[in-house]
Amino acid sequence: MANPSPSEAEPTPKKIVTIHRFQIGVNVIVQMLVVLGIVLMFNYLSFRHFKRWDFSRDQKYALSSQTINVLKNLQKPVKAIIFFSSAAEIGPDVSNLLREYELASNGKFKVEVVDPFRSLTRAQELQTTYKFGANENILILDIGGGKSKFVNAADMADFDMPDQMAMMTGQTQPRIKDFKGEQAITSALIELTEGKASKVYYVTGDGEADLKSQDLNILNESLKRQNIQIAPLTLLNVSAIPDDARAIIINGPKSDLSDVPIKLLSDFWDKKGRILVLLNPFVQAPHLTAWLNGRGIVPQDDRIIRTGKFLKMDKDGSPQLTTGVIPNPAFVVLNSHTSITKDLEDVSKQLLGPTQSLQVDKARETIAKLNIFPILQSGEGFWGATDYSGGEDKQVFFDPKKDHIGPLNIAMAVEKGGVEDQRVKMDSSRLVVVGNAEFLDNKAYRLSEGITADLTVNILNWLLDREEVVGIPPKEKKTLTISLDEKQMRNIAIGVIVVVPGIVALFGIVVFWQRRS
Repeated sequence: MANPSPSEAEPTPKKIVTIHRFQIGVNVIVQMLVVLGIVLMFNYLSFRHFKRWDFSRDQKYALSSQTINVLKNLQKPVKAIIFFSSAAEIGPDVSNLLREYELASNGKFKVEVVDPFRSLTRAQELQTTYKFGANENILILDIGGGKSKFVNAADMADFDMPDQMAMMTGQTQPRIKDFKGEQAITSALIELTEGKASKVYYVTGDGEADLKSQDLNILNESLKRQNIQIAPLTLLNVSAIPDDARAIIINGPKSDLSDVPIKLLSDFWDKKGRILVLLNPFVQAPHLTAWLNGRGIVPQDDRIIRTGKFLKMDKDGSPQLTTGVIPNPAFVVLNSHTSITKDLEDVSKQLLGPTQSLQVDKARETIAKLNIFPILQSGEGFWGATDYSGGEDKQVFFDPKKDHIGPLNIAMAVEKGGVEDQRVKMDSSRLVVVGNAEFLDNKAYRLSEGITADLTVNILNWLLDREEVVGIPPKEKKTLTISLDEKQMRNIAIGVIVVVPGIVALFGIVVFWQRRS
Protein backbone atom coordinates (compact mmCIF):
# COMPACT_ATOMS: atom_id res chain seq x y z
CA MET A 1 0.00 0.00 0.00
CA ALA A 2 1.41 3.38 -1.00
CA ASN A 3 2.27 5.88 1.66
CA PRO A 4 0.00 8.94 1.79
CA SER A 5 1.39 12.14 0.25
CA PRO A 6 2.35 14.96 2.59
CA SER A 7 -0.73 16.89 1.45
CA GLU A 8 -2.95 14.00 2.55
CA ALA A 9 -1.28 13.67 6.01
CA GLU A 10 -3.28 14.76 9.04
CA PRO A 11 -2.51 18.30 10.23
CA THR A 12 -0.45 18.69 13.41
CA PRO A 13 -2.76 19.73 16.24
CA LYS A 14 -2.03 23.26 17.67
CA LYS A 15 -0.62 23.41 21.14
CA ILE A 16 -3.03 25.07 23.55
CA VAL A 17 -1.35 27.28 26.16
CA THR A 18 -3.28 27.57 29.37
CA ILE A 19 -2.83 30.77 31.43
CA HIS A 20 -3.72 30.20 35.00
CA ARG A 21 -5.54 32.77 37.05
CA PHE A 22 -2.55 33.12 39.32
CA GLN A 23 -0.35 34.24 36.44
CA ILE A 24 -2.97 36.71 35.29
CA GLY A 25 -3.20 38.14 38.79
CA VAL A 26 0.58 38.48 39.10
CA ASN A 27 0.76 40.19 35.70
CA VAL A 28 -1.97 42.70 36.66
CA ILE A 29 -0.26 43.43 39.99
CA VAL A 30 3.10 44.01 38.28
CA GLN A 31 1.51 46.41 35.78
CA MET A 32 -0.23 48.31 38.56
CA LEU A 33 3.04 48.59 40.49
CA VAL A 34 4.85 49.88 37.40
CA VAL A 35 2.14 52.50 36.78
CA LEU A 36 2.18 53.47 40.46
CA GLY A 37 5.98 53.78 40.39
CA ILE A 38 5.83 56.03 37.32
CA VAL A 39 3.18 58.24 38.94
CA LEU A 40 5.21 58.50 42.17
CA MET A 41 8.38 59.29 40.22
CA PHE A 42 6.70 62.08 38.27
CA ASN A 43 5.15 63.49 41.44
CA TYR A 44 8.51 63.44 43.22
CA LEU A 45 10.29 65.14 40.33
CA SER A 46 7.55 67.74 39.86
CA PHE A 47 7.55 68.51 43.59
CA ARG A 48 11.32 68.91 43.80
CA HIS A 49 12.02 70.38 40.34
CA PHE A 50 9.15 72.58 39.23
CA LYS A 51 9.11 75.79 37.19
CA ARG A 52 6.74 78.72 37.45
CA TRP A 53 5.88 81.35 34.82
CA ASP A 54 4.06 84.63 35.18
CA PHE A 55 1.83 85.16 32.14
CA SER A 56 0.02 88.15 33.63
CA ARG A 57 -0.14 91.29 31.51
CA ASP A 58 2.05 93.48 33.73
CA GLN A 59 4.25 90.73 35.26
CA LYS A 60 3.20 91.94 38.73
CA TYR A 61 4.57 88.90 40.56
CA ALA A 62 7.63 88.10 38.41
CA LEU A 63 10.64 88.65 40.69
CA SER A 64 13.65 90.63 39.51
CA SER A 65 17.05 88.98 39.23
CA GLN A 66 18.33 90.99 42.20
CA THR A 67 15.53 89.76 44.46
CA ILE A 68 16.20 86.16 43.42
CA ASN A 69 19.93 86.58 44.14
CA VAL A 70 19.22 88.08 47.57
CA LEU A 71 16.86 85.23 48.47
CA LYS A 72 19.25 82.52 47.29
CA ASN A 73 22.10 84.03 49.33
CA LEU A 74 20.21 84.34 52.64
CA GLN A 75 22.49 83.13 55.42
CA LYS A 76 19.70 82.94 58.02
CA PRO A 77 16.01 82.11 57.69
CA VAL A 78 13.69 85.10 57.41
CA LYS A 79 10.05 85.18 58.51
CA ALA A 80 7.65 87.62 56.87
CA ILE A 81 4.47 88.43 58.79
CA ILE A 82 1.75 90.20 56.81
CA PHE A 83 -0.29 92.18 59.34
CA PHE A 84 -3.00 93.61 57.09
CA SER A 85 -6.66 94.06 57.77
CA SER A 86 -9.08 92.51 55.29
CA ALA A 87 -9.93 96.05 54.14
CA ALA A 88 -6.37 96.74 52.96
CA GLU A 89 -6.53 97.04 49.17
CA ILE A 90 -2.98 95.85 48.51
CA GLY A 91 -3.24 92.88 50.89
CA PRO A 92 -3.84 90.25 48.15
CA ASP A 93 -1.03 91.70 46.01
CA VAL A 94 1.44 91.57 48.90
CA SER A 95 0.41 88.01 49.82
CA ASN A 96 0.80 86.78 46.25
CA LEU A 97 4.15 88.55 45.86
CA LEU A 98 5.55 87.08 49.08
CA ARG A 99 4.44 83.65 47.94
CA GLU A 100 6.91 84.10 45.07
CA TYR A 101 9.60 85.11 47.61
CA GLU A 102 8.91 81.94 49.56
CA LEU A 103 9.19 79.71 46.49
CA ALA A 104 12.42 81.36 45.30
CA SER A 105 14.23 81.15 48.65
CA ASN A 106 14.82 77.38 48.89
CA GLY A 107 12.94 77.28 52.19
CA LYS A 108 14.77 80.20 53.86
CA PHE A 109 11.88 82.66 53.57
CA LYS A 110 8.60 81.85 55.33
CA VAL A 111 5.35 83.82 55.18
CA GLU A 112 2.59 84.18 57.78
CA VAL A 113 -0.63 86.10 57.10
CA VAL A 114 -2.40 87.64 60.10
CA ASP A 115 -5.74 89.47 59.91
CA PRO A 116 -6.00 91.54 63.13
CA PHE A 117 -9.82 91.32 63.07
CA ARG A 118 -9.95 87.54 62.73
CA SER A 119 -6.92 86.42 64.75
CA LEU A 120 -7.16 88.62 67.83
CA THR A 121 -4.87 86.53 70.03
CA ARG A 122 -2.09 86.34 67.43
CA ALA A 123 -2.50 90.04 66.63
CA GLN A 124 -2.08 91.03 70.28
CA GLU A 125 0.95 88.77 70.60
CA LEU A 126 2.62 90.45 67.59
CA GLN A 127 1.80 93.95 68.87
CA THR A 128 3.39 93.11 72.20
CA THR A 129 6.50 91.57 70.62
CA TYR A 130 7.18 94.16 67.89
CA LYS A 131 5.65 97.28 69.50
CA PHE A 132 3.29 98.68 66.86
CA GLY A 133 -0.30 99.93 66.77
CA ALA A 134 -3.36 97.80 66.21
CA ASN A 135 -4.57 99.88 63.25
CA GLU A 136 -1.34 99.71 61.24
CA ASN A 137 -1.06 97.76 58.01
CA ILE A 138 2.53 96.58 57.97
CA LEU A 139 4.82 93.79 56.85
CA ILE A 140 7.24 92.51 59.49
CA LEU A 141 10.53 90.98 58.35
CA ASP A 142 12.19 89.03 61.18
CA ILE A 143 15.61 87.45 60.80
CA GLY A 144 15.80 86.24 64.40
CA GLY A 145 18.03 87.33 67.23
CA GLY A 146 16.00 90.48 67.81
CA LYS A 147 16.57 91.85 64.27
CA SER A 148 13.40 92.92 62.49
CA LYS A 149 12.20 95.62 60.13
CA PHE A 150 8.80 97.04 59.22
CA VAL A 151 7.56 97.83 55.71
CA ASN A 152 4.46 100.02 55.75
CA ALA A 153 1.65 99.49 53.28
CA ALA A 154 2.03 103.11 52.13
CA ASP A 155 5.60 102.32 50.99
CA MET A 156 4.45 99.46 48.74
CA ALA A 157 2.18 101.40 46.40
CA ASP A 158 1.33 104.80 45.00
CA PHE A 159 -2.33 105.69 45.29
CA ASP A 160 -4.67 107.97 43.36
CA MET A 161 -7.22 109.75 45.49
CA PRO A 162 -10.76 109.59 44.04
CA ASP A 163 -11.78 112.70 42.10
CA GLN A 164 -15.20 114.34 42.23
CA MET A 165 -16.60 112.18 39.42
CA ALA A 166 -15.43 108.97 41.13
CA MET A 167 -16.95 110.04 44.44
CA MET A 168 -20.26 110.66 42.70
CA THR A 169 -20.23 107.05 41.49
CA GLY A 170 -19.57 105.77 45.01
CA GLN A 171 -15.79 105.32 44.90
CA THR A 172 -14.38 106.75 48.13
CA GLN A 173 -11.25 104.64 48.64
CA PRO A 174 -7.88 105.49 47.03
CA ARG A 175 -7.07 103.47 43.90
CA ILE A 176 -3.70 101.74 43.42
CA LYS A 177 -1.76 103.57 40.72
CA ASP A 178 1.64 101.84 40.88
CA PHE A 179 2.53 98.72 42.88
CA LYS A 180 6.10 98.83 44.20
CA GLY A 181 5.96 96.08 46.78
CA GLU A 182 9.03 94.26 45.49
CA GLN A 183 11.11 97.45 45.60
CA ALA A 184 10.18 98.13 49.22
CA ILE A 185 10.45 94.53 50.43
CA THR A 186 13.77 93.71 48.73
CA SER A 187 15.25 97.00 49.94
CA ALA A 188 14.20 96.20 53.52
CA LEU A 189 15.52 92.65 53.16
CA ILE A 190 18.95 93.88 52.00
CA GLU A 191 19.11 96.36 54.87
CA LEU A 192 18.02 93.72 57.39
CA THR A 193 20.53 91.07 56.26
CA GLU A 194 23.47 93.47 55.86
CA GLY A 195 22.88 95.69 58.86
CA LYS A 196 25.06 98.80 58.60
CA ALA A 197 24.85 100.66 55.29
CA SER A 198 27.88 100.79 53.00
CA LYS A 199 29.35 104.31 52.88
CA VAL A 200 30.14 105.84 49.49
CA TYR A 201 31.58 109.36 49.15
CA TYR A 202 30.70 111.69 46.27
CA VAL A 203 33.61 113.98 45.45
CA THR A 204 32.76 117.72 45.16
CA GLY A 205 34.68 120.95 44.71
CA ASP A 206 35.54 120.83 40.99
CA GLY A 207 32.18 121.70 39.44
CA GLU A 208 30.54 118.28 39.75
CA ALA A 209 26.75 118.05 39.71
CA ASP A 210 25.23 118.82 43.11
CA LEU A 211 24.43 115.62 44.97
CA LYS A 212 21.20 117.17 46.29
CA SER A 213 19.99 118.40 42.91
CA GLN A 214 16.87 117.05 41.22
CA ASP A 215 19.07 115.74 38.40
CA LEU A 216 20.50 113.08 40.73
CA ASN A 217 17.39 112.12 42.74
CA ILE A 218 17.01 108.80 40.87
CA LEU A 219 20.63 107.97 41.80
CA ASN A 220 20.00 108.84 45.45
CA GLU A 221 16.80 106.77 45.60
CA SER A 222 18.46 103.81 43.87
CA LEU A 223 21.38 103.77 46.31
CA LYS A 224 19.07 104.15 49.30
CA ARG A 225 17.17 101.04 48.20
CA GLN A 226 20.51 99.22 47.93
CA ASN A 227 21.42 100.07 51.56
CA ILE A 228 24.19 102.37 50.30
CA GLN A 229 24.72 105.66 52.10
CA ILE A 230 26.14 108.42 49.88
CA ALA A 231 27.71 111.60 51.27
CA PRO A 232 29.63 114.54 49.76
CA LEU A 233 33.41 114.83 50.18
CA THR A 234 35.75 117.67 49.21
CA LEU A 235 39.25 116.26 48.74
CA LEU A 236 40.93 119.63 49.37
CA ASN A 237 39.52 119.72 52.91
CA VAL A 238 40.81 116.36 54.15
CA SER A 239 44.21 114.83 54.76
CA ALA A 240 43.00 111.38 53.75
CA ILE A 241 39.90 109.73 52.39
CA PRO A 242 37.81 108.71 55.46
CA ASP A 243 38.35 105.21 56.82
CA ASP A 244 34.65 104.37 56.54
CA ALA A 245 34.69 105.01 52.78
CA ARG A 246 33.87 101.80 50.94
CA ALA A 247 34.07 103.61 47.59
CA ILE A 248 34.23 107.11 46.09
CA ILE A 249 32.54 108.63 43.02
CA ILE A 250 34.15 111.32 40.82
CA ASN A 251 31.32 112.58 38.61
CA GLY A 252 32.50 114.64 35.63
CA PRO A 253 34.62 117.38 37.25
CA LYS A 254 34.68 120.63 35.27
CA SER A 255 38.32 121.27 36.12
CA ASP A 256 41.38 119.12 36.56
CA LEU A 257 42.23 117.64 39.95
CA SER A 258 45.19 119.21 41.71
CA ASP A 259 48.15 117.37 43.18
CA VAL A 260 46.58 116.91 46.64
CA PRO A 261 43.42 115.09 45.46
CA ILE A 262 45.51 112.98 43.08
CA LYS A 263 47.71 111.92 46.00
CA LEU A 264 44.63 111.03 48.05
CA LEU A 265 43.31 108.93 45.16
CA SER A 266 46.64 107.08 44.89
CA ASP A 267 46.74 106.39 48.62
CA PHE A 268 43.15 105.15 48.57
CA TRP A 269 43.86 102.93 45.54
CA ASP A 270 46.93 101.44 47.25
CA LYS A 271 44.77 100.57 50.28
CA LYS A 272 42.48 98.40 48.12
CA GLY A 273 40.16 101.33 47.48
CA ARG A 274 37.21 101.28 45.10
CA ILE A 275 36.67 104.22 42.70
CA LEU A 276 34.09 105.19 40.05
CA VAL A 277 35.24 107.94 37.64
CA LEU A 278 32.99 109.62 35.07
CA LEU A 279 34.96 111.81 32.65
CA ASN A 280 33.86 115.17 31.27
CA PRO A 281 34.84 115.20 27.57
CA PHE A 282 34.92 119.01 27.49
CA VAL A 283 37.62 119.28 30.16
CA GLN A 284 41.35 118.97 29.62
CA ALA A 285 42.47 117.14 32.78
CA PRO A 286 46.15 116.16 32.47
CA HIS A 287 46.52 115.22 36.16
CA LEU A 288 43.47 112.93 36.21
CA THR A 289 44.35 111.54 32.77
CA ALA A 290 47.88 110.69 33.90
CA TRP A 291 46.50 109.00 37.02
CA LEU A 292 44.15 106.89 34.89
CA ASN A 293 47.00 106.06 32.50
CA GLY A 294 48.88 104.62 35.46
CA ARG A 295 45.94 102.22 35.97
CA GLY A 296 45.91 101.10 32.34
CA ILE A 297 43.07 103.36 31.04
CA VAL A 298 43.82 105.89 28.30
CA PRO A 299 41.11 108.52 27.56
CA GLN A 300 41.16 109.20 23.80
CA ASP A 301 40.11 112.89 23.94
CA ASP A 302 37.57 112.43 21.13
CA ARG A 303 33.79 112.59 20.66
CA ILE A 304 31.83 109.47 19.76
CA ILE A 305 29.44 110.50 16.98
CA ARG A 306 27.87 109.37 13.72
CA THR A 307 25.78 110.96 11.00
CA GLY A 308 22.25 109.90 10.17
CA LYS A 309 18.57 110.81 10.26
CA PHE A 310 16.81 111.85 13.45
CA LEU A 311 13.73 113.75 14.61
CA LYS A 312 14.20 117.43 15.35
CA MET A 313 11.71 120.07 16.43
CA ASP A 314 11.22 122.89 13.93
CA LYS A 315 10.42 126.52 14.77
CA ASP A 316 6.73 125.67 15.24
CA GLY A 317 7.51 122.84 17.67
CA SER A 318 6.59 120.07 15.23
CA PRO A 319 8.84 117.01 14.81
CA GLN A 320 10.73 116.94 11.53
CA LEU A 321 13.00 114.23 10.11
CA THR A 322 16.41 115.70 9.37
CA THR A 323 19.95 114.56 8.58
CA GLY A 324 22.96 115.57 10.64
CA VAL A 325 25.30 114.61 13.47
CA ILE A 326 24.04 112.29 16.20
CA PRO A 327 26.08 113.22 19.31
CA ASN A 328 24.32 110.89 21.76
CA PRO A 329 26.01 107.54 21.07
CA ALA A 330 24.27 104.21 21.19
CA PHE A 331 25.96 101.69 23.47
CA VAL A 332 26.02 97.92 23.78
CA VAL A 333 26.53 96.14 27.11
CA LEU A 334 29.35 93.61 26.77
CA ASN A 335 29.96 90.40 28.67
CA SER A 336 32.63 91.78 31.00
CA HIS A 337 33.09 88.45 32.85
CA THR A 338 32.19 90.37 36.01
CA SER A 339 28.91 90.75 37.85
CA ILE A 340 28.61 94.33 36.53
CA THR A 341 26.93 93.23 33.33
CA LYS A 342 24.96 90.34 34.81
CA ASP A 343 21.56 89.98 33.09
CA LEU A 344 22.38 92.98 30.85
CA GLU A 345 24.64 91.48 28.18
CA ASP A 346 23.88 92.57 24.60
CA VAL A 347 21.40 95.24 25.72
CA SER A 348 21.66 98.23 23.38
CA LYS A 349 20.41 101.72 24.35
CA GLN A 350 21.43 105.35 23.98
CA LEU A 351 23.64 107.52 26.17
CA LEU A 352 22.99 111.17 26.95
CA GLY A 353 25.50 113.85 26.07
CA PRO A 354 29.04 114.02 24.69
CA THR A 355 31.09 110.87 25.23
CA GLN A 356 34.75 110.08 24.70
CA SER A 357 36.26 106.67 24.08
CA LEU A 358 38.72 104.77 26.26
CA GLN A 359 41.68 102.61 25.30
CA VAL A 360 43.63 99.96 27.20
CA ASP A 361 47.35 100.40 27.80
CA LYS A 362 48.39 96.78 27.26
CA ALA A 363 51.95 97.37 28.46
CA ARG A 364 50.76 98.97 31.73
CA GLU A 365 48.20 96.18 32.17
CA THR A 366 50.98 93.58 32.03
CA ILE A 367 53.58 95.48 34.08
CA ALA A 368 51.17 96.48 36.88
CA LYS A 369 49.41 93.06 36.84
CA LEU A 370 46.00 94.54 36.17
CA ASN A 371 42.82 92.88 34.94
CA ILE A 372 40.97 95.27 32.61
CA PHE A 373 37.47 94.48 31.34
CA PRO A 374 35.42 96.49 28.79
CA ILE A 375 31.84 97.10 29.96
CA LEU A 376 30.21 99.29 27.32
CA GLN A 377 31.00 99.62 23.64
CA SER A 378 29.75 102.11 21.06
CA GLY A 379 26.96 101.06 18.72
CA GLU A 380 27.15 100.41 15.01
CA GLY A 381 28.25 103.32 12.81
CA PHE A 382 29.76 105.48 15.58
CA TRP A 383 33.36 106.65 15.47
CA GLY A 384 35.63 108.87 17.60
CA ALA A 385 36.07 112.32 16.04
CA THR A 386 39.19 114.06 17.35
CA ASP A 387 38.37 117.60 16.18
CA TYR A 388 34.58 117.74 16.54
CA SER A 389 33.46 120.94 18.30
CA GLY A 390 29.70 120.35 18.40
CA GLY A 391 26.68 121.23 16.32
CA GLU A 392 24.14 118.92 14.69
CA ASP A 393 24.18 120.80 11.38
CA LYS A 394 27.92 120.55 10.77
CA GLN A 395 29.24 118.42 7.93
CA VAL A 396 31.58 115.84 9.46
CA PHE A 397 33.27 112.83 7.94
CA PHE A 398 35.37 110.00 9.28
CA ASP A 399 39.08 110.72 8.75
CA PRO A 400 41.06 107.47 9.06
CA LYS A 401 44.29 109.44 9.63
CA LYS A 402 43.21 111.04 12.91
CA ASP A 403 39.80 109.68 13.96
CA HIS A 404 39.19 106.45 15.90
CA ILE A 405 37.20 103.79 14.11
CA GLY A 406 34.42 102.01 16.00
CA PRO A 407 33.41 100.02 17.89
CA LEU A 408 34.94 101.99 20.77
CA ASN A 409 35.13 101.35 24.50
CA ILE A 410 32.88 103.69 26.51
CA ALA A 411 33.23 102.18 30.00
CA MET A 412 35.88 99.87 31.47
CA ALA A 413 36.60 98.13 34.78
CA VAL A 414 40.05 97.64 36.31
CA GLU A 415 41.03 95.31 39.12
CA LYS A 416 44.41 94.92 40.78
CA GLY A 417 45.09 92.02 43.12
CA GLY A 418 42.04 89.95 42.24
CA VAL A 419 41.67 86.66 40.39
CA GLU A 420 39.81 85.83 37.19
CA ASP A 421 37.41 83.47 39.01
CA GLN A 422 34.72 85.88 40.22
CA ARG A 423 33.49 83.35 42.77
CA VAL A 424 36.69 83.87 44.77
CA LYS A 425 36.65 87.04 46.86
CA MET A 426 40.01 88.70 47.52
CA ASP A 427 41.05 92.12 48.74
CA SER A 428 41.79 94.11 45.61
CA SER A 429 41.78 97.61 44.21
CA ARG A 430 38.91 98.25 41.82
CA LEU A 431 38.21 101.07 39.39
CA VAL A 432 35.46 101.76 36.85
CA VAL A 433 35.87 104.55 34.26
CA VAL A 434 33.05 105.89 32.07
CA GLY A 435 33.77 108.35 29.24
CA ASN A 436 30.53 110.25 29.86
CA ALA A 437 29.74 112.87 32.52
CA GLU A 438 25.93 112.57 32.37
CA PHE A 439 25.72 108.85 33.03
CA LEU A 440 24.10 109.35 36.47
CA ASP A 441 21.63 112.03 35.36
CA ASN A 442 17.85 111.54 35.45
CA LYS A 443 17.62 112.39 31.74
CA ALA A 444 20.18 109.69 30.95
CA TYR A 445 18.04 107.26 32.92
CA ARG A 446 14.97 108.08 30.83
CA LEU A 447 16.84 108.07 27.51
CA SER A 448 18.35 104.64 28.20
CA GLU A 449 15.02 103.33 29.57
CA GLY A 450 16.55 102.73 32.99
CA ILE A 451 19.62 100.78 31.85
CA THR A 452 22.13 103.40 33.07
CA ALA A 453 20.59 103.21 36.56
CA ASP A 454 20.78 99.40 36.53
CA LEU A 455 24.43 99.55 35.41
CA THR A 456 25.25 102.13 38.10
CA VAL A 457 23.78 99.91 40.80
CA ASN A 458 25.69 96.89 39.46
CA ILE A 459 28.93 98.90 39.23
CA LEU A 460 28.70 100.04 42.84
CA ASN A 461 27.73 96.58 44.09
CA TRP A 462 30.76 95.17 42.25
CA LEU A 463 33.01 97.85 43.73
CA LEU A 464 31.65 97.02 47.19
CA ASP A 465 32.09 93.24 46.81
CA ARG A 466 28.32 92.67 47.01
CA GLU A 467 27.98 90.08 44.28
CA GLU A 468 25.17 88.39 46.21
CA VAL A 469 22.87 91.36 45.54
CA VAL A 470 23.98 92.05 41.97
CA GLY A 471 21.20 91.90 39.41
CA ILE A 472 18.56 94.04 37.79
CA PRO A 473 16.78 95.80 40.68
CA PRO A 474 13.00 95.54 41.02
CA LYS A 475 10.91 98.16 39.24
CA GLU A 476 7.57 99.76 39.99
CA LYS A 477 4.67 97.88 38.42
CA LYS A 478 2.76 100.50 36.46
CA THR A 479 -0.99 100.27 36.12
CA LEU A 480 -1.95 100.00 32.45
CA THR A 481 -4.35 102.73 31.41
CA ILE A 482 -6.05 103.08 28.03
CA SER A 483 -6.97 106.55 26.80
CA LEU A 484 -9.51 106.69 23.97
CA ASP A 485 -10.53 109.75 22.02
CA GLU A 486 -14.09 110.51 20.86
CA LYS A 487 -13.64 108.85 17.45
CA GLN A 488 -12.28 105.62 18.97
CA MET A 489 -15.12 105.51 21.49
CA ARG A 490 -17.64 105.98 18.67
CA ASN A 491 -16.08 103.14 16.63
CA ILE A 492 -16.18 100.81 19.64
CA ALA A 493 -19.83 101.72 20.29
CA ILE A 494 -20.75 101.02 16.66
CA GLY A 495 -18.95 97.69 16.79
CA VAL A 496 -20.64 96.58 20.01
CA ILE A 497 -24.13 97.92 19.32
CA VAL A 498 -24.41 97.44 15.55
CA VAL A 499 -21.72 95.22 14.00
CA VAL A 500 -21.61 92.30 16.44
CA PRO A 501 -25.44 91.96 16.82
CA GLY A 502 -25.78 92.40 13.04
CA ILE A 503 -23.42 89.47 12.36
CA VAL A 504 -25.35 87.26 14.81
CA ALA A 505 -28.67 88.28 13.21
CA LEU A 506 -27.29 87.56 9.73
CA PHE A 507 -26.24 84.03 10.75
CA GLY A 508 -29.70 83.49 12.27
CA ILE A 509 -31.43 84.53 9.03
CA VAL A 510 -29.19 82.23 6.96
CA VAL A 511 -29.90 79.24 9.24
CA PHE A 512 -33.64 79.99 9.23
CA TRP A 513 -33.70 80.22 5.42
CA GLN A 514 -31.81 76.92 5.03
CA ARG A 515 -34.27 75.11 7.32
CA ARG A 516 -37.31 76.50 5.46
CA SER A 517 -35.93 75.41 2.12
